[in-house]
Amino acid sequence: MISRQAQEIMEVLRKGKEASKGQNLSPEETVELRENLNTQMNSAPLPEGIRIEQIHEGSVQGEFHHNLTPGKSEEKIVLFIFGGGFETGSVISRRNCCSQVALASGMDAFAVSYRQWPEAMYPAALEDCVAAFHWLEKKGFRPENIRIFGESAGANLTIAATMYLNDHGQPLPGRICPFSPVIDVTNSLPSRTSRDDRDPLVRGDAASRFFTKEDEKQPYASPIRGSFQGFPSMLVNVGTEEVLFDDSMELKRLCEEAGVDITVRVWEGMFHSFCIFPLPETEEAMKEIGAFLRG
Repeated sequence: MISRQAQEIMEVLRKGKEASKGQNLSPEETVELRENLNTQMNSAPLPEGIRIEQIHEGSVQGEFHHNLTPGKSEEKIVLFIFGGGFETGSVISRRNCCSQVALASGMDAFAVSYRQWPEAMYPAALEDCVAAFHWLEKKGFRPENIRIFGESAGANLTIAATMYLNDHGQPLPGRICPFSPVIDVTNSLPSRTSRDDRDPLVRGDAASRFFTKEDEKQPYASPIRGSFQGFPSMLVNVGTEEVLFDDSMELKRLCEEAGVDITVRVWEGMFHSFCIFPLPETEEAMKEIGAFLRG
């Protein structure tokens, strides 16, 4: 049985999904929604033990979450990649989520501010995430000590960036943690339709304008089309109520076929990317995520 708080959030999300049915936001409305979410999702103060530093170094933009708690790792760090359908997310709206990952893992975290629609198109976000990984290397972090966590679109980018590094013979992160990943942006997997009525947040036919139809077929946009051979250990989290449920199941199958160490944590009754909300289930998930990232 899911928590009362989760049930209440799902009811609010469901009403929002129904109200937005058939809407196609203009570029200006998309940016306005992103800014509104920045305000709405930052109503709670940051957790104690975190100090945020703004980073603007060349093409690398984002927020560095300094973990001030005793015993923090000096060698390991988390690269945090936010979600939002490649359109409406930001490092600002995901501040609390990134801070929770940093505290749970006992590490600092860098939340990369990547380009998205309408300001940019594919492959801009991938380029920015790969650049952020290399930036952390230049800061002195060994690649195997870098962990990547991403939720929703950020989970897609977590996998895509790792795939890009792997395909180009570059060092890989030590561990990756995609939360509610999408690995096929063409919406071809069965749960897109079979779970559409169950998902309170994401529509099964949702498509990001960040990709052209031709881009959608590229493996760094839809990793289902790429190779997972040689990938690092992976922890995936997914809710049973997601239209993207089959993405996680297919990811598990592909990784197991490639000999990758993968664990998929299925959350009964939970919804897409619930980790961005302050819920009892989020607290439990963060404990498991922190333990995995520390490994």
